[in-house]
Amino acid sequence: MKKVIAGISIVAATLFAADNYEFGLGLGHHNVSNSPMDDYKFINARFGKYLPHNHILRLEVESSETVMNSDDSLSRVLLNVEHYFNTDTKITPYAFVGIGYQMVQGDYDSNGVADLGIGAKYGINKSINAFLEIRGLRDFGNNDNHFGAIVGLSFQFGAEKEETPKKVVLDSDKDGVNDENDKCANTPANVKVDANGCALDSDKDGVADYLDKCANTPANVKVDANGCALDSDKDGVADYLDKCANTPANVKVDANGCALDSDKDGVADYLDKCPNTSKDFKVDKTGCPLSFNFKITFAKNSNVITSEFMPKVEELAKFLKENPKYKVEIQGYTDNTGSETYNKKLSEKRAKAVYEALINLGVSKDRVSYKGYGSENPIASNDTTEGRLANRRVVAKLSY
Repeated sequence: MKKVIAGISIVAATLFAADNYEFGLGLGHHNVSNSPMDDYKFINARFGKYLPHNHILRLEVESSETVMNSDDSLSRVLLNVEHYFNTDTKITPYAFVGIGYQMVQGDYDSNGVADLGIGAKYGINKSINAFLEIRGLRDFGNNDNHFGAIVGLSFQFGAEKEETPKKVVLDSDKDGVNDENDKCANTPANVKVDANGCALDSDKDGVADYLDKCANTPANVKVDANGCALDSDKDGVADYLDKCANTPANVKVDANGCALDSDKDGVADYLDKCPNTSKDFKVDKTGCPLSFNFKITFAKNSNVITSEFMPKVEELAKFLKENPKYKVEIQGYTDNTGSETYNKKLSEKRAKAVYEALINLGVSKDRVSYKGYGSENPIASNDTTEGRLANRRVVAKLSY
């Protein structure tokens, strides 16, 4: 026993010369299976040196005076490696494993041993811990197993034990979402972001709100880098609203993106070589007149132009005076009532009546002619009263 105490003193002196270590004392009890050895109580003294990565190298010395119903004694020296697990509480769990040598005075043989177990320390204060261990020990020479528990106190000296560094939560772009969860790193300062750290895009057009110059673009509308709906022909009307795509550059358009047609003749202003043509003119592809509808209707068998239709005659006269390159043929028509010979004569009288009215309004005779076409080229059905009335008409055919 004296040798054991001397050994403890040497070890203690060695460890106390170092820093970052612990010293502990405990009481234990072992049950022994398949052995003549009695269950026994023992004293455990330990010296530990803290190592990197949450490890402690422990040198332990144990002693018991009653092991075999006699005054025989047991001494044991163990070298264990402990691994402890850091927690945010005062309780630190650990596991250990080691080897050693067991010396017994009496009939029981001294042998090499190995042990392993688990335990937990409770931090009373910064330097003192209470500990509880559950241990199993194998006696190889005597072929038996020792199972038991140890309770005691340990005292920490020198530097504090190694602790697992606390995880540092970084938010590099200062958007309120830590880097680990941030799917859009380096968001500009003061930009509102979603839970993933990505700049808000309220209208879901793929352009972040802080860059979007056209907020609330309708869903599924293609936009440019500024978040504005595409306007491929640059006419000021977005493609999704533009009913006349590919309008030439610098052409004025309406709200539908279609080129303006101020005189409503079906030819856009930028193509119209004869602007301000009235709706009574039928025009060619350049917007210039081909024919003029007087919208004069005659009573049956009559060629008299009533006063209500004279404004139309005056309109054509004004046009001819303003456009001296034009000549005009006045064409008279009837419905299909009566003989065609009669209708031809009647239609010619109707055409001549308009002809004479134009001459009286100052149009040169050499620019105007007239002809009757009878019931040719009807514009409505002659089977109804309304249709026959529409077919009794006079139109002007224009030419350069």
